[in-house]
Amino acid sequence: MKRPNVVLIYTDQQRWDTIHAGGNDLISTPVLDGLAAQGALFNHCYVNCPVCMPSRQSMLSGLYPTVTGTTTNGIEMPEGIMTVQRVLGLYGYHTANIGKLHFKNHSNRDHREVHPDYGFDHLELSDEPGCYDDAYIKWVEEKDRSQVEACRASTPPEWKGVPVKAEPRRTVDPYLFRGPEHLSHTAFVAEQTAEYIDQHAGEPFFVIAGIYSPHCPLNPPQRFVEMYDMDAMPLPHMNPGEDRFGLSDDEWRRVVGYYYALISHVDDQVGRILAAIDRNGLADDTLVIFTSDHGEHLGDHGRTCTSLPYDSCSRVPLIMRYPQEIGASTTYDQIVEHVDLVPTILDTCGIQTPPDMQGRSFRALLEGRDDVERTSAWIEHRIPFRNSYRAVRTHEFLYWARSEHVDPSPTSAVVRDELLFDMANDPHQLTDMSGDPAYAKALSAMRAEMVRRLFDVESQYPLKTGEY
Repeated sequence: MKRPNVVLIYTDQQRWDTIHAGGNDLISTPVLDGLAAQGALFNHCYVNCPVCMPSRQSMLSGLYPTVTGTTTNGIEMPEGIMTVQRVLGLYGYHTANIGKLHFKNHSNRDHREVHPDYGFDHLELSDEPGCYDDAYIKWVEEKDRSQVEACRASTPPEWKGVPVKAEPRRTVDPYLFRGPEHLSHTAFVAEQTAEYIDQHAGEPFFVIAGIYSPHCPLNPPQRFVEMYDMDAMPLPHMNPGEDRFGLSDDEWRRVVGYYYALISHVDDQVGRILAAIDRNGLADDTLVIFTSDHGEHLGDHGRTCTSLPYDSCSRVPLIMRYPQEIGASTTYDQIVEHVDLVPTILDTCGIQTPPDMQGRSFRALLEGRDDVERTSAWIEHRIPFRNSYRAVRTHEFLYWARSEHVDPSPTSAVVRDELLFDMANDPHQLTDMSGDPAYAKALSAMRAEMVRRLFDVESQYPLKTGEY
């Protein structure tokens, strides 16, 4: 049998509602729209932890964050966990990650040091867009040494080395990319991924294009900002008093516009990756996946960045193209979780899923052989010995239980240990219905769903080795 190549295009902090083909008429994503027209678009894909490190480790291992042990940022990926690249490598695939991986902490290490390979044959890592001396900055240096400083971004406040001072990093501080468009971090990932495909077209390969955008800093190239009328951008959804930044409507619209511009730049560069697949005659033999590690509040609830289970953070885009099995212009409303992607990849490649992986393949759904879906998506986050939450998202409701330290709405008069949102009547999750007697039956059902899912996500290891 001939197993397909796999190209996973993995953005960072991209909301589910940022694809034109998915219903956002204000954003321009012609390349992604074309990819969806050639394959499948999933409307209800959820990450299992809406934070970078746990989400990435969970998705690429097919394990829930609780089982990998990484439930928040700052916990590194254990090297012994079986991941998709390790399994594919056993079956003759050449494997690579270009750009962001974020299996290790990046705020306290020298990025010139050799990184553990984690089962990849080729690593070209850059977990941040220009603030470290990593593969991206070296690439810029080789392209045009005079542009290195223009392509840098400021180091995060947690950085332990000599700080790089550039424009602000916050989501509410948009600015134009100072370097040439062709030297952006997104361009780096796209160019190196395309080159990798050219070099490995004659063998089965698995490559991750780890695109950092649209994560802040919000610094798109000017050409993409000019595509948008800032006055036409939508305002965030928030209750009175929730705006933590005190921005004006025009300021929020500018934030949204620059975020959209970053995504349009991503869309443009994804075209370079797809072009490499086409020029090597691999389109029919390659499974292409586009998704993101989590979303972005983008002002919803007066917040930016991530970590809470609202749809703005936990629901992400998912597009898949594989002409041999996936019908063109197919849309799925079934719930899928990120832990399901690796089993689906392996299933499509004709490889059995290791028994300890918790996700489940939805290949049958893609082939039209089965419409059985998950009853809910599981979402979790835990900062050890500080606070945590567990959440389940069905089509009808979002329910989450949390430790008493987590308060998503400081303006609320009542801080509840559980919240319930009616997705039919409150799609932006602005009104907690857990205390409303009219929702008592729904609350009970969602509590039961959470308990049921707790059994799904817990580790089944170690196994018994005898009767007693």
